[in-house]
Amino acid sequence: MRTIRPHSPTRHIRGVASLEFVIIVPILLILLLGIYQIAQLVRVNMKLSGVAVSVADLVAQQANGVSGGAGSALRNFCSAGQLMMTPFPSSGNSGNFTLAVASVTNYSPGNVRVDWEVDGACSRAAPAIGNTNAIALATTPINLLPTTGPSGTIGVAGDSVIVVQANYNYTSLLQYLAPTITMMTHTGFARPRANSVIPCTSSCS
Repeated sequence: MRTIRPHSPTRHIRGVASLEFVIIVPILLILLLGIYQIAQLVRVNMKLSGVAVSVADLVAQQANGVSGGAGSALRNFCSAGQLMMTPFPSSGNSGNFTLAVASVTNYSPGNVRVDWEVDGACSRAAPAIGNTNAIALATTPINLLPTTGPSGTIGVAGDSVIVVQANYNYTSLLQYLAPTITMMTHTGFARPRANSVIPCTSSCS
């Protein structure tokens, strides 16, 4: 006759502990990855904001003018922006990081216009700011161009401002599970030294 022995309480406890481990660990890993992902997004966002302001200030210092294209000042400023984005990938033709730069000037009442815009500051072209949007950015909600040119003049510059849009395509580290690309854009402004218009000498498109 076979004797039936009661189950050991220790075996029950071990079984429950194993089951809890299997359930809880994946949840904790997902939470950990989520927190890390949010922290990375915040870091990219802060770096991109700093790049937009810094590049705008660099352009505003170029009283003799800037140019686009290979070997130009704006290409060098793009390289500086890429270094500022370290450790996030931003160099090469991947399109992770791009810059659009424009000069907006108030010439007379109702005559605020874009002097030039360069979307190819980096090796890959940035989304265009556009004339209407560049003017809106410089005048709304705070008017950065309150002063017009001398009364009665046409085409004489008043206030001028450099507008820079820095763009970054952030690819999620969880792309194998949920492939997503977050497009971030930050705008920076800087007033040229002596408030003179910064000219663009070549490749100004």
